[in-house]
Amino acid sequence: MALAPAGQELDRLSFVTAWLCLPLLAGTLLIGPLHVRRTGRLPGNHLVRRDLGIWCVITGMVHFFLAFKVSMNLEYMALYVHGADAWPAPPIRELMYRWAVLASLAIAVLFVLLLALSNNLAIRLLGNRWWKRLQRASYPAFALTAVHTIAFQILEARTLWLVAAFVAITAAVLIAQYAGRARLRNSRDT
Repeated sequence: MALAPAGQELDRLSFVTAWLCLPLLAGTLLIGPLHVRRTGRLPGNHLVRRDLGIWCVITGMVHFFLAFKVSMNLEYMALYVHGADAWPAPPIRELMYRWAVLASLAIAVLFVLLLALSNNLAIRLLGNRWWKRLQRASYPAFALTAVHTIAFQILEARTLWLVAAFVAITAAVLIAQYAGRARLRNSRDT
């Protein structure tokens, strides 16, 4: 933020919190498959995963509020949606923008749910089975985050290294989830 040009401090903070939230969310989704690969069992309430999830929600919600202040205005729409000369055409850019904003609202709702579940009281009140079912809201939260990120990478014409970082983080989660499921299937079959 200190290096941001005058008047762009909130934009930079929004950017930083978005890019901090993504690896924190990915980390929460990597712990389960890594545990499965090591032990052959699903983890229960893993404290590191819970702490990463809490920090993910905090940074994600800071990003959510800052992004609405920064990007939900006519200046942003004129610069990145309607006035952009880059691919895709403005009508498609507007559609992408609207879907990305709707995704961010859904992510915020899912994050609030996940934060409410991130304590021992929630586990005791819901029981392990229901708690785990609700905790799986992290998967659609990640999918919506990916869609949201792709849209804003295109709208704001982000640099190639940011796109590569996003692809690497997303691929790591998808590969780990697939490998974890395969390990669970194999351990159940034997």
